[in-house]
Amino acid sequence: MLLDGLLERRREEESALAQVSYSEDGQWGAVADQEYRYRPMVAPGGYAWCPSQGEEVLLLRTGSGEFCAGVPGDPQGLAPGEVRISGPAGSYIWLKADGTVVINGQAFQPPAEENQGTEG
Repeated sequence: MLLDGLLERRREEESALAQVSYSEDGQWGAVADQEYRYRPMVAPGGYAWCPSQGEEVLLLRTGSGEFCAGVPGDPQGLAPGEVRISGPAGSYIWLKADGTVVINGQAFQPPAEENQGTEG
């Protein structure tokens, strides 16, 4: 029982969900077991974001310090491999599995292949 408690405590120390307490001009802070400020963000390449005040973020604790790994997401309605990027006012970009790109509800179909439908 003691070992289980130690292992559980160690898992809790490695990561935490934190509430964003302020966010402005690319700076933000979040509160979990303490307040965290000026932590680096971890995101896919080419993607930059700043969490909104009141949002919940995942903090990962490493030997190099804490990092913000993102926010809880809702994959409902997404097919495997699809990506949806949402903004705070409801705007979004949806990269669909069939190649369609949807921007705020307007769908853009991928270009047709030049040889599609022709015989060789």
